[in-house]
Amino acid sequence: MIRGQLWQLIDEDEMQRLDEAALRLLSRTGAVIRHDATLARLEAAGCTVERESGRCRFPEKLIRDVLAHFGRPQDNDSTGAANWNPALHTGHGGSFPHFLEWPDCRRRLATRQDVADMAKMAHVLPEFGSVGQVLTCAEVDSRIEPVWNAVERMSLTDKPIGGGEVLYHENIKHLVRLGELETGVPGDTSLLATCNFSVAPLIFGRRMLDCAIEKAKFRCPHVPGTMPISGISAPVTLAGTVAVCLAELIVGWVIGYLLDPDLSVGGIVASGSLDMRTLRACFGSPEAHLQDTATAQVCRRLYGIRVHVALGYVDCKTPGIEATYEKLLPLVAAPFLGEGAGISPGLLSAGQDYSPVQHLLDLDMLGGWQRFNAGLKVDDDTLALDLVDAAAHRQRPTFLDSEHTARHYASEQWYPRWLDRQIWQGDRNESGAERRMLDAVNDHWKDAVARYERPELDPGKLAEAEKILAAAEAERGRVRPLV
Repeated sequence: MIRGQLWQLIDEDEMQRLDEAALRLLSRTGAVIRHDATLARLEAAGCTVERESGRCRFPEKLIRDVLAHFGRPQDNDSTGAANWNPALHTGHGGSFPHFLEWPDCRRRLATRQDVADMAKMAHVLPEFGSVGQVLTCAEVDSRIEPVWNAVERMSLTDKPIGGGEVLYHENIKHLVRLGELETGVPGDTSLLATCNFSVAPLIFGRRMLDCAIEKAKFRCPHVPGTMPISGISAPVTLAGTVAVCLAELIVGWVIGYLLDPDLSVGGIVASGSLDMRTLRACFGSPEAHLQDTATAQVCRRLYGIRVHVALGYVDCKTPGIEATYEKLLPLVAAPFLGEGAGISPGLLSAGQDYSPVQHLLDLDMLGGWQRFNAGLKVDDDTLALDLVDAAAHRQRPTFLDSEHTARHYASEQWYPRWLDRQIWQGDRNESGAERRMLDAVNDHWKDAVARYERPELDPGKLAEAEKILAAAEAERGRVRPLV
């Protein structure tokens, strides 16, 4: 198991300056709160509110009280997760609007059939431990799509299902009811994404706050998210963007405290940077990783609140070498964060596209990272000194034919499924090796869909799920669509 002190990106003085900058933004500039009920709560708590503009300025005492209330002592220990297993099991989640086809890399809005196919793939392949909402279906009214998506997947698998993003607070009660139906746990919120993202710089919209308020009713953890882009919605300087990130997270925690001080809290940071050559917002750049890591460090060490860094939010557009590079780059932040590899399986184009081909490649990379992170076991059996002694006395020493090798090789070593470990096979063969690998991955997931057989499912449970979907559909006419 890997242990050690987390690396520090910024020192104590720099953390204090970033904290002071965030508080100055909140006390002088303030945040725009587009929600009358939330403005009333903030005003009652001592904030200065301009009703016409919705601008709210926060007193330092309120901020410090909230941070002290939610903050918990955080150690600086980095412990590797020694849970590697050659049979990798992983989740299957996200809410991506586009499906990316291979080999032509055609990008299109996801259909009902795509949602069903990805559920069937995850049901059949043993490496998937759950069947999540990787795609958002464009053929279903967005006002009920998360509810429809959950019911569709419940009808196709007996594996656990996962949730995704929720844009309409009216969906939340239906998703909680489906979660209860799925798990049998009262008040189950597993089909809800906990995060609630603001709009940089420091704008908190009505729909986002409606969702936060509704989630709080079901005691869902309060997890504000911040996503400024340096050079567009935050200063081009990294420190200025970190100050905006901190300020937005603090506003989220203050609102969460006023909703219910007993809720658990967290945070998500997924900042980006503007590429001045292409004018594209980049979330997989080293600057974005620096901004996110610094934000997480301040929150952990100064406030005692853990903030998740969305390091897997990358910009690559198609499966292949560029995607591999971008998805592995965030590993440089692991010693600072003491958490996951930063791979968001299947994600492309900064969360806009999903590729099952890339997903299965990412699982190969994730398995390799987990193998390293698990470290090595040192005992008499793994040292194998007697075996070394015996081999050393042979005329042609080898360990290949030993019982010890047969017993340990599968549990000690990682064997990628898709990466090519053969020796050079000739110019003609090697020139097309990557394309053949991607074609093989594409065939693998399509074969899984073709082999799908619907499992035996509880008809009463499915009928109840259909009733919940019908209730959401009946309510749809009263839900104001996104503009």
